[in-house]
Amino acid sequence: MISLCLFGFSHSFDLKPFGQFYFPTDATISRDSMDIAAEQEWETNFVIEAGIEALFSAEFSPMRYGAGIGFRSAQQSDGSEAAPASIPLWAVLSFGRIVRESIVSPYLSVRGGYLAPVTLDGNWWERPLNYFANCGVGVVLPMGFTVEASVDYSSMQKSFTDDDIKFRVSSLRIGLMLALNIEVSRDKIYKQTSE
Repeated sequence: MISLCLFGFSHSFDLKPFGQFYFPTDATISRDSMDIAAEQEWETNFVIEAGIEALFSAEFSPMRYGAGIGFRSAQQSDGSEAAPASIPLWAVLSFGRIVRESIVSPYLSVRGGYLAPVTLDGNWWERPLNYFANCGVGVVLPMGFTVEASVDYSSMQKSFTDDDIKFRVSSLRIGLMLALNIEVSRDKIYKQTSE
């Protein structure tokens, strides 16, 4: 339903499959137990993500909008899991005109969404207030090849309701994305006329 509404008000539709990796960083683990807070840092390894975005735009607008879904690997530290793998769902706004005939088309993207834990541990699902925000700068190269560098903030919560204990794992990461921008359809309303 949402995609039909987006498609109805757009004049172009692109798909953007991608692979992305995030560099190692220190994850902050906050513990809240009966109103007593504590915090520690874990050095976590690379995080890998793969997914696809659907992007829509008007014919003369430099802004594209859409949604995406992916799979993000777990945050691990020396074999221990700080946060489980997740399925991110997000909305995206992208600013910058993509000119197919140009060698380089720069753009800025802003994403925000929800992280669904991929785990059978019910404590990650008791109060799943998990979210992320991402800001990236990229370029679309010939044939739709895309390179993007981004900064990503993510936060996931593990709760033990019976014991009134909550853990929140938050991390700020730098990422590098490789993608392919595929033009699925383009409806040109205005056509150039020869004089």
